[in-house]
Amino acid sequence: MTADLPDSPNSDPVDPAIARYEVTDAKRKSANRWFEQARKLVDQRNYDYAIKSFVEGLAINPEAVEEGLKPLRGCGVARWQTGGKKPGMRDSMKYSMSTKDPVKGMVNAAWLLAHDPQNSEYAEGLLKNANKAHCDKAALWIAPIVLENIGNDKKKKPKKYTTLKDYCEEVGDRCQARKEMTEALTAFEIALEALAAQQAAEPKNRDLGNVIRNLSTKLTILRGNYQTADSFKDSVQDSGSQARLHDQDRIVQSEERQAELVQHAKEEMEANPEVEAKVIAYVNLLVKDENDAREAEAVKLLVEKYKETNNYRFKLRADDIAIRQMGRNARKAKKSGDEEAYKANMKRRLAFEVGAYKERVAKYPTDLRLKYEYARRLFQVSKFDEAIPLLQQARSDPKVRHSCALYLGRCFFQKGLFSQAASILADAIADYELTDDDMAKELNYWLGRSQEDNKDTADAKQTYGKLLQVDYNYRDVRSRIEGLA
Repeated sequence: MTADLPDSPNSDPVDPAIARYEVTDAKRKSANRWFEQARKLVDQRNYDYAIKSFVEGLAINPEAVEEGLKPLRGCGVARWQTGGKKPGMRDSMKYSMSTKDPVKGMVNAAWLLAHDPQNSEYAEGLLKNANKAHCDKAALWIAPIVLENIGNDKKKKPKKYTTLKDYCEEVGDRCQARKEMTEALTAFEIALEALAAQQAAEPKNRDLGNVIRNLSTKLTILRGNYQTADSFKDSVQDSGSQARLHDQDRIVQSEERQAELVQHAKEEMEANPEVEAKVIAYVNLLVKDENDAREAEAVKLLVEKYKETNNYRFKLRADDIAIRQMGRNARKAKKSGDEEAYKANMKRRLAFEVGAYKERVAKYPTDLRLKYEYARRLFQVSKFDEAIPLLQQARSDPKVRHSCALYLGRCFFQKGLFSQAASILADAIADYELTDDDMAKELNYWLGRSQEDNKDTADAKQTYGKLLQVDYNYRDVRSRIEGLA
């Protein structure tokens, strides 16, 4: 490992096995000059040279997430969206991710990923080398991107999730050993997300159950103790606490044991009323079995805590419980055959969600995912003029880009702006890699509808025809194409 270990006469030497990669102030300043030049090149839309400058800076400071890795990814996405070419075989050989120097391999992977932002191999190469170099900050940044890219692969390789889990767990173990508990939690949570994705892809893989349980227990113990325990070792020695934490994660258990866990969590919260984690742990147990009375108690507590502390996370959790409760009531009404009660509950839930997400967007104005969720609900209540600007902003998030495009197109369609709707949907289809999943079908369906209502009959026939080739019974496509004949 190439880390520069901290050398302080007032502290013990850091074990190289867990040491974080360190960068001197001089190197940081030198790297920042490259990053500054790269940003200027991005503003000039000179993406290829901007990528080179970002990579030069990262070779000096590979842990520069905010200054280097994040803007490099933005530059790469912009280049990709304007038709930039992907790396070829020669590029892969020139920018090898398998070099002896892990920092060099990491920087090479960053170059390749910038030229092909959705490539899971390049993202994994960056993570692998960052982990090997102990660039843990960079590793935690790239890990969710690896997870996303694996999910977007046309040819699914579930074992990639296991590899991702292994890298994240290694990072988490190092962070935990350095007592960087927030980072350790993040690493273990991503590792569990990877395992959950693999389980969905391989439902018959029985071996995953034990792996998930082991990692879940590890994460649960860490979550439950890092707020108060002097060290992880202290928490392990408390076997009674371990048993409770393990039982809290069990889905089915006796009513008596559940009541015991709830009571213990309540006592813990009352002993530490200022610790948010204790409040949430108690709330989680109250709402676990979907009991209306206990949910009402949880909501009341959260609202009180919000008023006391002005911590919006308490209000957010209370609203989520209320939304879940309304959805459950709607499902019960539908199951019983009471259609009127079902509609009333769904209408009430939607109105509540509109207000809740409006508030959330105001509290977290830079969260694009919240803007998308708010816009989606505005669309459902026909507030298209309010939804459109939110969707236009939210589509900068790659995870919801195509969903935003679909709702944008439908907003313009509902406003009678059929030409604009068709243009948005056509661009989204050109950018979308799949042709036969639900998103592809919906994009094509509403493109056809927009073309049809815009009197572009030939284009509508062609769009509907392509859709029929994928799904002959999709919606009312057959009757629509017959009506255009």
